[in-house]
Amino acid sequence: MSSIWRLVFQADAVSQQAYVQAIEEEAGALTAFETSPGGPWLVEAFFDAKPELGRLAPMIFAAAKSLGRPVPALDVQEIPERDWLAENRASFPPLSIGRFYVYGSHVDRAVPAGCWPIALDASIAFGSGEHATTKGCLTAIGALAKRRRFARVLDLGSGSGILSIGAARARPCRALASDIDADSVWLARQNMRDNGLASRVKVVHSAGFAKLGPTRARFDLVLANILARPLTQLATNLSRAVRPGGTLVLSGLLADQETWVKGAYLARRMAFRGRIAIAGWHTLVFRKPL
Repeated sequence: MSSIWRLVFQADAVSQQAYVQAIEEEAGALTAFETSPGGPWLVEAFFDAKPELGRLAPMIFAAAKSLGRPVPALDVQEIPERDWLAENRASFPPLSIGRFYVYGSHVDRAVPAGCWPIALDASIAFGSGEHATTKGCLTAIGALAKRRRFARVLDLGSGSGILSIGAARARPCRALASDIDADSVWLARQNMRDNGLASRVKVVHSAGFAKLGPTRARFDLVLANILARPLTQLATNLSRAVRPGGTLVLSGLLADQETWVKGAYLARRMAFRGRIAIAGWHTLVFRKPL
């Protein structure tokens, strides 16, 4: 990999502005920040190649002289380029959420016996298993799989597709996953292939139900991990999508938003069956009466 170069020096609150203005057209990127309240400032300039001090130093000298400040000591450092995505992935250890075992491509250990594996890298789409709402939904899916069958699943706002993968691991079902974000759809399709589920989980690009066809009573399990406002706005369609006797799992809402969201679904005659509370976020479970 190539390197980047860093020019760093100290300044005060007034002179840092003059130094930044003096060299901003030369640097690829610039930062200036106070190292402690009322303390010195640190100015950093980044370059694709080793900076020419013979060119930069006179600019900084002129700025210092105009303010009556001493010329700061300049330090040039070579910084090896790093694969930030790889490092970010490696910082995520495998997660155990009930029987689900969520792990990235950097994990080379064997999947524990008896687990439902979900191969997933932290990436552009929401849903790596870390967030409380994802954990809540997977917990709900795991609990439902112990006592109920679900053959058809809808995962609205699927992000990375982690909930669809979870449902397909827990039961031999077929799922329809949808998201409004095209990049998330692309990634979810890749995740289905990586988990050997491309034939069982269809991923579509859709804003809400716009491209999902008729919603009435089609699914045994409907999952929607989005946000409180869209959950209330979609209450009619989400409720209609659940077949009689089926289950609806909602997440993406904070504890103080539960009454608001729950009320929208009780008004559609969905029966509340409980909540999963994790770190201030709630996952709600409803059943559609027969």
